[in-house]
Amino acid sequence: MSDTTSSEQVTSSQPLTASTAPTDRDGAGGGIGSALATAGRALTEAVRYGIVIAQLTATGVKLALVADVVTSAYTYVEKCAASIDRLADQAAALAVDRDTVAEHRDAAAVMRSVLEEAEAMAADLADLSTSFRATADAHEADYGSVAEAANAMPVEMAERTFYSNR
Repeated sequence: MSDTTSSEQVTSSQPLTASTAPTDRDGAGGGIGSALATAGRALTEAVRYGIVIAQLTATGVKLALVADVVTSAYTYVEKCAASIDRLADQAAALAVDRDTVAEHRDAAAVMRSVLEEAEAMAADLADLSTSFRATADAHEADYGSVAEAANAMPVEMAERTFYSNR
């Protein structure tokens, strides 16, 4: 039974929660308060599930962007190395001392030596990005129907600790 009669108005400044909501008057048990509590838990679970999917997807996108930045950076360094080589060739043609020419060639060589590592890093980031996207897709495929079924259950969901370690 409800704490209020049909002629009473609820005039509280407190938000309506499962513990403060009036219950159904039909005596069937559960009532509005129970329905609110169940809906609140289902909404919380749906939000958590949605957040996991969104975070996995966003991380995959961010990693792809970082891979693009690294690729752009090593392309720039490669162009710089070629430019330094041209300067060394010009210096050699103008009979600039050997040490200056050698320093330019060494600088270009150092630039090229890091390119292989940068290319490998960009490839690893791209692979990691793909893995995050695949994980998000797999998580959605594996648990999407479970989340929907849990949210549509006609009975109250058991506490999360009941489902842990199962």
